[in-house]
Amino acid sequence: MKHKVWILRIVLIALIVGWMIMIFDFSADDGVESQTLSDKITIKVVHIMKPNYDSMPRNEQKALFNKVSFIVRKIGHFGEYGLLGLLVTGFLLTFEGIRNLKKRYIVLFGTLWCFVYALTDETHQLFVQGRSAKIGDVFVDVIGGLLAAVIIVAIWNKISKRKNYEKV
Repeated sequence: MKHKVWILRIVLIALIVGWMIMIFDFSADDGVESQTLSDKITIKVVHIMKPNYDSMPRNEQKALFNKVSFIVRKIGHFGEYGLLGLLVTGFLLTFEGIRNLKKRYIVLFGTLWCFVYALTDETHQLFVQGRSAKIGDVFVDVIGGLLAAVIIVAIWNKISKRKNYEKV
């Protein structure tokens, strides 16, 4: 059993490091590259929302595009750090001693990890051409990490209770 736990930990560490590198890589894109990627996603979303988008007046198209673009970018941040929070919190839960802590501390640590990495990520963007650091992005990142941490701990609790119930 301990062998399987160590394999899981190694896999989770690799996924955490890999995902952090991926986030860093996204942040290393200059402003034009980053906006181009967001625009590609945004235009697909806009066409799903409004199949008649191309026939709308130009000013309405632009207004809708800008609103959706903002949401797409924030969902990107939320999702990036949601996955990071899920991986880090999942890793923490592989340690029996940590699992015995109050669950809010596990959630807090997973969220804190996301907060610190989000701060470094936004700082990194200060040094990338056409990019800037935004405290609002850090907030969205942290909320994504927090929600994922809460979800994984809740799932873990449910599974643990079911296993304990089945033992009786």
